[in-house]
This record gives sequence, C-alpha cells and structure tokens, in this order.
Amino acid sequence: MKKVPSKAVVEQLRKQYPAGTRVELISMDDPYANLKPGDRGSIDFFDDTGTAFVTWDNGLSLGLVYGADHFKATAEGPSYESGAHFWRSAAISYGRDEALVIGGNYLATQLKLETSAGEKQFCRELFAAMYEDSARIADPAKIVYPYTVSQAKGRLENSCYAESARYNAECAAAIDAAIKSSCYKSDHYHLDIAAMAAIHAHGFERVNAVLAHQIRQAKSDGRYSGANKAWALLPGFDYPETALNGAYLRSHAVLINDFTDYARKLYSGLGAERFALPGCEECGTAVQGYEITRSIWFDDRRGFAIGHSPIAPAPHVCWQFTTENGKREFYWGTYGGEKEAADNYRVRIIAHMNDGDVKEIPPPLAAAKMTSEQSYDMAPESRAVVGREERLSTLAQIRAAKAAPKPPRKAKETDPHKHKNGAEL
Repeated sequence: MKKVPSKAVVEQLRKQYPAGTRVELISMDDPYANLKPGDRGSIDFFDDTGTAFVTWDNGLSLGLVYGADHFKATAEGPSYESGAHFWRSAAISYGRDEALVIGGNYLATQLKLETSAGEKQFCRELFAAMYEDSARIADPAKIVYPYTVSQAKGRLENSCYAESARYNAECAAAIDAAIKSSCYKSDHYHLDIAAMAAIHAHGFERVNAVLAHQIRQAKSDGRYSGANKAWALLPGFDYPETALNGAYLRSHAVLINDFTDYARKLYSGLGAERFALPGCEECGTAVQGYEITRSIWFDDRRGFAIGHSPIAPAPHVCWQFTTENGKREFYWGTYGGEKEAADNYRVRIIAHMNDGDVKEIPPPLAAAKMTSEQSYDMAPESRAVVGREERLSTLAQIRAAKAAPKPPRKAKETDPHKHKNGAEL
C-alpha cells in the first residue's frame, strides 16, 4: 500500500533532491516498467504526494512512488547547469508544449519552498528560456481583446469580447493564487517566482493589463508606489474598462504592489516589448512601400501581417495573407495608425483561433520576398474594395477565406521535438 508522506517530508525530499539531481534506480514496484536496477535519470520535481517525476536516460518518464520505489542519488551531481539547459533538455525530450507544462510545474513547486539565491537564479533562467521560445505563439489566454462591448457588437465579435473578459478574470484569480502559494512561511513570500508563474500561464500583456487596471482603480491608495501608479496610467493600458471589471485582485495591496514591481522588472529585463504582439518580427520584406514588421501564420497557410511606411498617409496597415510555394499574397488591408493596426492584428488572430485550431507557427519564410506581382495592389480602385470588405466582421472574413480552395500541402515532416516514446508525466 502506498504511503502518503506528510507535508514536512515532501518539503525535505524537495530540498534533498532538487530538480536536476541525478538518481540511480534500486528497485521499482512495477513489473511492467521498462526500467531495471542501475538505470539512471534526472529528477524533474516532486509532487505533493512525494512522487519523484524523473526523466530517465533511456527516454522514459516514469515517477518514483514514495514508499514503494527506491533510488539513490549518484555522484554525478545535477545534470542541468542552468535553467536554460533544463529547458532545452525538456523541449528536446518532450516537445515544446509538454516542456512548457513541466517548466510551469517546476515554478509552481518552487513557490512553496525556501529556495536559495542560486535556485531563484535557476528559476529566472528557466522562465526567460521558456518565454523566449513561446512568446511568439498565438494563445487566446495571452491576447487581450482591445475593443469595447459596443464596438464588439458592431463588429459582430461579441464572443471575442466575452472570451477575453473571462480570461481577464481567470488571470486575476491566477495572480491571487500565485501570491498566496508563494507564502513559504509566515510573512515570507516568493513574489518574484509568483510573477513568473502567473506570466507563464497568462502572458505579460494580460497580467500587465490586470495589474494596471487594479492600480488605476486605487489612485488614492498610498500602498501603491508612485512609480507603479504612473506605469498603470500609460496609454498602452487603455483597454475596455468593462472587460476588466471582473478581474479584481483580492490580495493585500502591499503584496500586489510588490508583485507589480517584480512583473515590471521581468518585462524590462527580458526586453519583452519585443513580444507585445504574437508572431515573429520581420524586416526587409516590402509590400508596396510598406515594410513588414510582424507576421503570424497558421497551419492552413493563412496568416496576418503588420506593415509600416513612415511616408504613407496611413503609416500602418494590417493585412491577411495566404502562402503558396514560399510566396505570399496580401489582401483585406486595414490602414491607419500604429494602435489601429495592432488592434486589428490582435482581433484577427483571436477570431482565427475561435474558428479553428492553431498549430505550430514557423519563423518568417526566407523565401517570401515579395514582388509587385505577389503584392496587393493598393490602387484607388482597389481601396474601394478593401473598404467594402472591412465592413464584414473579422470572423466572417476568416470563414470566407477558409472556404476558398487551399494550396496543396507538402508531405508531413517528422517533428524532431516529439517525445521519444510518447510517455506522459
């Protein structure tokens, strides 16, 4: 019968065998496990039942159950030199999506432990590596819908508004939960790791929006610093107020203020403004005088892009495009200022995700150098067509595009990051 260890025993196990500790199997109470005494692996983390989740050198990922299985630490020492090394190893072994879950579980575990300065540095390195590798992914939980409820109704995007408002409320609850979990002993908090955990789950954009909204509602509260109050009033946080009304933080104001300090330091230290929008930054690709500065595409070979021309009457544009044989055709352009293009880009991505699954987003095509034949002609008569099309809802445009004939797909390539044996933690 499995023994359930006390909380104190679990915490002692986590301290004695931190993530990356090399272990050797003595015995396992599982006749069907493809492991034998002497097999070695690396500990990923311990869960609350004392089970050690281990990545074995033979590619398996089987846990060691407290009280039933036996192991010992080897003299090899930790197998991960840094948090970035830990991330690379997990991504190669399991694939990026599962590695993100493993990394998130590790951060959640560290919230509750009295970690050293070295372990906190390991967490920061891991968070930075995960964020760099995943920030370009379009994830509805990390994209804030930018329009008011009345604007959403006019655009026939009520569902996008409602979904984003729900994610805002979930983000606020996640921040509160992370702050509460980070209290590893009386009046001692790991708010820096709490910020990493919340941002990992909901992204900088949404976490920042929720924090800024909270601080904006408490302008006269002296528990929030002047620096954070000034930050919360920046134009970039002009999101629809009603969409954030349900995103109320219930943690103590002093803790929220300190949490905000750490979130801002992470944002600045990572240069996270590069990832203010999902997708990949591009340069050198010009379409009718507009330089493509950001793009994102999906498994149906359709995508969206932002273009910029400082000399054009409307300096920014958001296009939809299709790709075939490494070439892109742009259409349905929306012209205006920087914020207008960015908002349209966000909404088109959200609408696309609401109407279908999102797969891997490759980097910009090296072969996608635009020529005048492949570019969308922005002649005056074409602009009239664009104006008519823009009156359609974004979701209606995407559905119409998906119904159109698609270019033939290439043969499926083997994913080098796929888990070796498909085993789950």
